[in-house]
Amino acid sequence: MGGPQFHGSIHGSQIAIGNHDVAQHQYAAAESRTDSTLAEAVGALLAALEHLGLRTEEETGVRQDAEAALEEAARQEPDVGRLRRLLGRIQVVLVPIAAGAAAGAATGVTSGTAQLAQNVLAELQQALP
Repeated sequence: MGGPQFHGSIHGSQIAIGNHDVAQHQYAAAESRTDSTLAEAVGALLAALEHLGLRTEEETGVRQDAEAALEEAARQEPDVGRLRRLLGRIQVVLVPIAAGAAAGAATGVTSGTAQLAQNVLAELQQALP
């Protein structure tokens, strides 16, 4: 087949095929906004962490992953895959808490705790690169 082939990530790339006159513009400033958004979301998570009612080992794991995500995001060229894995592990711990309001008192999760977890999850999701 004679069409274009891409092997690997092309995220953020600009591609024009079969065009004669092409004008493309790309601004890297959005990356710094993403980095600051991610740092703010992870900072909010760390501030809320002790109020989420996690077991000690869960809280320790989330804190370590959050701090590692901050360190990775601060690098000159952060590894987006690593950031997504770290934040994904955090989400796995927080989703049951956020869903706890639906389960009610049987889970021991208060609606305030569930709402806090939902807010943290929403911020993390929006900040994902």
